[in-house]
Amino acid sequence: MATVALVASAQDELTQDESFEAQSGWNTSSTRHYSVTTNSFFSNWFVSAGIVGTALYNENEPDGTSKSPFKSFRNNVGLSMAIGKWFTPGLGLRMKLNGFWGKGLADPAIGTYESIKYLSFQLQTMFNASNLFVGYNPDRLYNCIPYFGFGLMRNLSYNNNFTGVSVGLLNTFRLSDRVTFNIDLSYMHRNKHKEAVVAPVCQYLSSAGVEIGFTYYIGNSKWKKAPDVEAIHEMYQMEIDAIKAQLEDEQMENEMLRQQIEQPQSDEEKQPQSDGKE
Repeated sequence: MATVALVASAQDELTQDESFEAQSGWNTSSTRHYSVTTNSFFSNWFVSAGIVGTALYNENEPDGTSKSPFKSFRNNVGLSMAIGKWFTPGLGLRMKLNGFWGKGLADPAIGTYESIKYLSFQLQTMFNASNLFVGYNPDRLYNCIPYFGFGLMRNLSYNNNFTGVSVGLLNTFRLSDRVTFNIDLSYMHRNKHKEAVVAPVCQYLSSAGVEIGFTYYIGNSKWKKAPDVEAIHEMYQMEIDAIKAQLEDEQMENEMLRQQIEQPQSDEEKQPQSDGKE
């Protein structure tokens, strides 16, 4: 019964990590490399803002037209804003708005170009490849984040709306626990408008962009790594087995001491009987 009571007491003490580490020397902070504990809904939100250079392309551009995004007749500088949330270290979602000025081909027949005003709204799913393939590390300097999404573009100059899909690669560089510097490479392809429009540039447009900006994380921005329950259980079990072995050794010692104490008493009891026979 004493052995059972001591083992039960030891198991209760093992639930207290600090006490256990101090007594046994085991490190109970073992964690899984790719697993984290789930945060609340209000954790891991972020906002982003930046300056974006966008080059616009028309499907009907004449042969020989330069496709370089650096040509002055097709690129312009705009603004970008986003808000999003990471649901896990590897999976996130953001809503992104960018625009507001662009340049494109106004009339493919004569090769004239014009400036337009537009807004692009995208809902994008993000995958942090660094965390997915290397493991979560809140102190990592660089993170590679590919994404894809869909959304709506409105050409403010011609009052036309278009749907489209987007893909891109977000490169983030850690500046502090809450701030990252971003370089976002993106491509968007918009569906052809079914209705007649004033200018061909509005009919079928794709765009390539480079954005430079910053991201600020709101509230709790980190994740706690999930404990490796199996490893911790093994450590606990090893310590319990060691306690059991120690108890068995002590019981054996106690039994030996009891026998040593009882032996002289037995000799003394036998001694008078021997004298009486003589």
